[in-house]
Amino acid sequence: MNQQELKRFNFNSWVYIVSYAFMGLMSGVAFDVLVTFLQQVNISTASSIATYMGISSFVCAAMLLLVPKLGYKKIILAGPIMIIIALVAISYVDVNFIYPIATLAIFVGVTLFDVVLPPYLTAYTTEDDRTKVFSRAMYINVIGMTLATWFGGSISVIRLASRLGISSSQASQLTANLKAMSSYQLHEFVLAQRDVLLMFVVIAALSLIPLLFIKEKKQDYYEETHEKRKFDWSIFKNKYVLLWLLYFAMIRFGASLIVPYFSVFLNNELGISRATTSHLVSYQYFAMVIFLVISPWVVKKLGNVIALGGLAILSTPFMLIIANGKIFGSAMVFAVGAGLFFRSGFMNCANPIMNSLPMEFVSKNTRPAYNSLIFVAGGVTSIIAGQFTRLFLFKIPGGYSKAYYITAVIYILAAILLITVYTKKYNRHGHDEKEKNVA
Repeated sequence: MNQQELKRFNFNSWVYIVSYAFMGLMSGVAFDVLVTFLQQVNISTASSIATYMGISSFVCAAMLLLVPKLGYKKIILAGPIMIIIALVAISYVDVNFIYPIATLAIFVGVTLFDVVLPPYLTAYTTEDDRTKVFSRAMYINVIGMTLATWFGGSISVIRLASRLGISSSQASQLTANLKAMSSYQLHEFVLAQRDVLLMFVVIAALSLIPLLFIKEKKQDYYEETHEKRKFDWSIFKNKYVLLWLLYFAMIRFGASLIVPYFSVFLNNELGISRATTSHLVSYQYFAMVIFLVISPWVVKKLGNVIALGGLAILSTPFMLIIANGKIFGSAMVFAVGAGLFFRSGFMNCANPIMNSLPMEFVSKNTRPAYNSLIFVAGGVTSIIAGQFTRLFLFKIPGGYSKAYYITAVIYILAAILLITVYTKKYNRHGHDEKEKNVA
């Protein structure tokens, strides 16, 4: 590769990373302020967040299939545009059917960046720096999530204090027990969260700007051949291709039971104030930043597969700490915060491998389609998880706590599958082996 092309590759990688950073801010709001907002205005939508996550995966997977025809740039530009329209609609149009539609649009916009990330960065990185670039993209994105989550709840409290004409500390105490709020206070709390959502219209617009400067060539996303080719379904004869779908689906199902509901569980079930809840949730994103920064070193020491599976197993005890937060009494906030921190850190440390490794199973032409299938598999399980929580799990006493036990078991089983199947071939595959696999 000549220096000019290498320069273009680096530029395109950084453009995406910058935009992805702003989208990290949007993700933080989607999983924190948006969920809490919906909990007050449309409980059905709020309790089915995992379902909307799953449907958004389907939509994004379908959009990714258009990459060989349209390229990455045109596809990813749709994300911020959808988010801007949805945030304005959900804030100003008080009609029941708007809430699920706008929620879906927001999650499609956010998820689209995650779906496009693996094939896009694989196209614009070399073998040597791929893990480093993936790690950089992800920890910068998570920094955005951390900031949005930390300040999202705090800004909500500040806006509530301003609307009620009380101090921030008084407003924070009010949010520790939403059921005790008067109808007027609850109404102002909803409007305070709406204020935060509207602020993030600007963030969505900022994520759009860098994408306009992507320097794309057709060869980046399409491999010219002398014959018309369709998706090669024979790739599923490869056990690594097929079992990865099962592994990813299991991980997504487990995550869908707990991740969208962190704020609801901490605020409503454990009785932790709104601002403190946001701070605790932001600690887990801060953990992701730290662990993603050291990810290349960890992967080098442990290998791709052992890092991914082994660290997932290490995360499970901390889920049980979160689930049983009340038993720690006055130390509950510290215990739950530590649980969130280490669960998130261990579970996400090897995430760059989760994104980059499956792209090595297939050819350049097949990468967008295969990545679409991966997210479809995750989408199916997210929808199932959403219906499971809405119709059963969250209706039984202690349902939010039980979700952590279920997720812990699923993570352990998924990790065992991963380590058993992939360690021998993919844990430490050197350059010679990669060249052999390509040949």
